[in-house]
Amino acid sequence: MKPLYMTQEIEEEMLKKFFEKFQKEWETFKENMNDTKFTFSQEFAEKAKEKITLIFTQQAYLRMKSLVDFFDTEVGWYGLVERLDQKTFRIYDVRVCKQYVSGAKVDTEDADTLEFFNSLSDDEAEHMHFQAHSHVRMDTFPSGTDSQNQADVIKNMGKKGFYIFQIWNKQGSINSFVYDLDNNMFYDKNDIDVDIEDETGTMLDYVASVADLVQEKKYPYTYTPTTYPKGNYSGNEYYSSGYGKRNYYSSGGYYTGNGYNYATQSKKNKKEEVPESPESILSIVKNALDEGWYDERWDY
Repeated sequence: MKPLYMTQEIEEEMLKKFFEKFQKEWETFKENMNDTKFTFSQEFAEKAKEKITLIFTQQAYLRMKSLVDFFDTEVGWYGLVERLDQKTFRIYDVRVCKQYVSGAKVDTEDADTLEFFNSLSDDEAEHMHFQAHSHVRMDTFPSGTDSQNQADVIKNMGKKGFYIFQIWNKQGSINSFVYDLDNNMFYDKNDIDVDIEDETGTMLDYVASVADLVQEKKYPYTYTPTTYPKGNYSGNEYYSSGYGKRNYYSSGGYYTGNGYNYATQSKKNKKEEVPESPESILSIVKNALDEGWYDERWDY
């Protein structure tokens, strides 16, 4: 929530905070002239200590939802509202003005709008504090046109009364904006609860009455540390896991662990080679000559 316009009380509170900061920082500032500026800022927006509530009658809610569900384009409507107390508003009926729509826009002609308002009874005109439109299947965030429309309506109201805007879509999302000019306060969706009446109360009352019967089941979490296979290895080891195996590899090509042992298997697949001595080589050549074996490559 945030104020809609500056008041003497807000101005005095802001000046008080300014001088408090100035006095707090002045001693440090005058001792250190390397600081070239003194800054002050005031945040006006804050979370509402108590949310306001918009209550729809069943008739009003069903009519609004039917408009959104039926049309595949945007559609706009007005609503009749009564203020029950400082924090509660009741929307009890809906009125629709002639309009020209597309998938992304609602337009009205001035003549049609004038005719619509002239057709209202005095009681309806007195309680016409609500307007809404749909965004079909798009997000309910206000467009630039939506924000400008809100600003124009509020500007024409002066500083008296209240007005409610809403944006709906087919997914069931509702974005609400409440301008409480009587109390100089603006509320957005974070400060607003939306409820629906029934014969015995409201939907929020009903949910609260059965909330204790719906318990979230929570499962205990137990941390189990990861364990790795033991084995002897040398070099810079690299660990990997895949296809259910956990193996240790070393830069020397040797490892032990659960899996394929390259050091052992290489001995099985390869015959042991014994270097031949010079005497053995001479014996082989002599035997070849005795048997009459000759190779022309020896002629050099």
